[in-house]
Amino acid sequence: MSHAKSLRVIGQTVEAAQVRSFTLEKHDDSYLLWIEERLFCFTPADISRLDAQAQKRRRNPPTSATQPPKSVSQQLRALGGHLDRIEACSFRLVWEGDSAILDYERVNGERSYKAFTAEELRQLGLHRSLLRSGRYIFPQLDP
Repeated sequence: MSHAKSLRVIGQTVEAAQVRSFTLEKHDDSYLLWIEERLFCFTPADISRLDAQAQKRRRNPPTSATQPPKSVSQQLRALGGHLDRIEACSFRLVWEGDSAILDYERVNGERSYKAFTAEELRQLGLHRSLLRSGRYIFPQLDP
């Protein structure tokens, strides 16, 4: 399962709990989420189940429901897309409001670190939506 999909689902859980700061780690097949002193584990089966529930809710949305343009789930989905593109196999993410610190390991064993500001997370989300829509000004430059 992609990091983008998994992180979006976990982000929806974080949003529902109205949490602004957390730590998320990925090791093997599980995601470990720390909120304050509590630990939550998300297995692939948990993520699939939560995603199916969210899809059902999206099919029958309340008429006044709109998702904010920079929701945590959307930002995490964009960050997950980034992790998918760089082929990260494990990572540790510290999320503080609108910024994030990411420490990750790629499948080739290379480790790296990146701090994201609120603006960088926004840009990452814009890049992700452009990839999905195919709306590039210069199609020959598509990644």
